[in-house]
Amino acid sequence: MIAASRPGATTPARLYPSTTITYSRGIDYIAVEHAMNGEDATLTTAERVEAARQLYDRGIEHAEISRRLKRDRATITSWQNSNWTPPAQLVDQEPIDIGGAVHGRSGYTKGCRCGTCRAGATAYNRAWRAARAAT
Repeated sequence: MIAASRPGATTPARLYPSTTITYSRGIDYIAVEHAMNGEDATLTTAERVEAARQLYDRGIEHAEISRRLKRDRATITSWQNSNWTPPAQLVDQEPIDIGGAVHGRSGYTKGCRCGTCRAGATAYNRAWRAARAAT
């Protein structure tokens, strides 16, 4: 892919996060490489933070990092202020029980409007709120 067509224009140097490691501690460095170069990539939050850290370490400004990673500058700044540590993700420990619905891999299809799914999702949300209020 040529970045510009005017005489004397050059293709920007490609950035590489590592020369030997492709996956470590849940981070796919190939996806990070694509993101660092402004290409489309599906990333986890930890991979986005790693890409932002590596770009920042190379002297790239927050505005350019946010453009490449498709996040706002405030998010990049908050990652930097937290020492490039990914924010903790809330993880549900138990799957949603919606009364034996038979669609979807987990028995539930996100956005489904059938009565079984709506009732199950509502019950789950009530239980989740009650558990959170109890802590």
